[in-house]
Amino acid sequence: MTAPNTRLEAERRGRFAETLCVWSLRLRGWRILERRLVGKRGTGIGEIDIVARRGKVIAFIEVKARANETAALEAVTTAQRARIARAAEIFIARFPDGGDCDVRFDVMTVSRLLPVHLMDAWRP
Repeated sequence: MTAPNTRLEAERRGRFAETLCVWSLRLRGWRILERRLVGKRGTGIGEIDIVARRGKVIAFIEVKARANETAALEAVTTAQRARIARAAEIFIARFPDGGDCDVRFDVMTVSRLLPVHLMDAWRP
């Protein structure tokens, strides 16, 4: 079991990484549609860290604070990908013009304060 201080520190590190990624995306022309989008408890729908749009692309982005890109990709499990994909389907169904957009699943990793955007990291 993880100690409460360790869990709290990991949560802070994750939120900080998400904030860095949001600013990085905004600087590159992305519009942030949602942050920390969470489905109802018990539905099996996971949390999406960032939902962003640029042009006709909507990206569902998982943020990982890891040492490198490989570790970040490995940290996104198959089960987590499935939960994110389910949440993305619901979001697209409720989002105006969502059906006209291309959907992509990305991972952003933060190490040494530099966000790295791994586009099209997986496909459901």
